[in-house]
Amino acid sequence: MATVPTTKAAREEAIREILSQQEISSQSQLLSHLAERGIPTTQATLSRDLLALRATKVRATSGKTVYMLPEPYPVRVRRGQEDPGNEKLAKWCQDLLVSSAVVHNQVVLRTPAAGAQLLAGAIDMAWFDAVLGCIAGDDTILVICKTDEDAQSLNELFMQFVTD
Repeated sequence: MATVPTTKAAREEAIREILSQQEISSQSQLLSHLAERGIPTTQATLSRDLLALRATKVRATSGKTVYMLPEPYPVRVRRGQEDPGNEKLAKWCQDLLVSSAVVHNQVVLRTPAAGAQLLAGAIDMAWFDAVLGCIAGDDTILVICKTDEDAQSLNELFMQFVTD
């Protein structure tokens, strides 16, 4: 489990993740989810964070009113939905992926010069639960996964994108 600092940036990122993963209909519900992650905060601070993130309440397909974030924040896909990030990732894999290697829980991807940032951005937007982080240079990307098996599965998905 990652250590989460008690900074405003870390708290706001946690709010983004929670709102993109679950239907949250009240600030007290959101406070509870933050506390479960070890991020204590007050209702007043949470209210200011929601305002800064431009979160608004909208009616979800379930009929409940829930907090949603505007673009450009990516929307995490819920179970049973198609991941819109995979289409962009598949395109960038087809256009840019030169080679791929798995080393334990890491995937090392090679691209042509100046291609790593584009492909890494698409990986980040796809919101893989198995991915802890993605680091891109000019032509190389290091994707760090939670487990060796996650890295192998992710590599297979990249190769599937290239062959489709």
